[in-house]
Amino acid sequence: MTSDIKKKGRSILLNLDTELSDKLTQAAKRSGRSKTKEATLRLTDHLDIYSDLATPGIRFTAQNIEKAE
Repeated sequence: MTSDIKKKGRSILLNLDTELSDKLTQAAKRSGRSKTKEATLRLTDHLDIYSDLATPGIRFTAQNIEKAE
């Protein structure tokens, strides 16, 4: 996954509340990555696991969707 981060892609702007920004900062410090790399890895991981969050509070994993098909 690390090599994927080095590839150029599209930029997006996110407005994080203070609590979420602090959590991301701490996670980046623990991992030794920049906040941008930490956010990219975490977003990639989340989207790989959860293909859809169609209903607030209910998570649909990619595995659950494959089983339903």
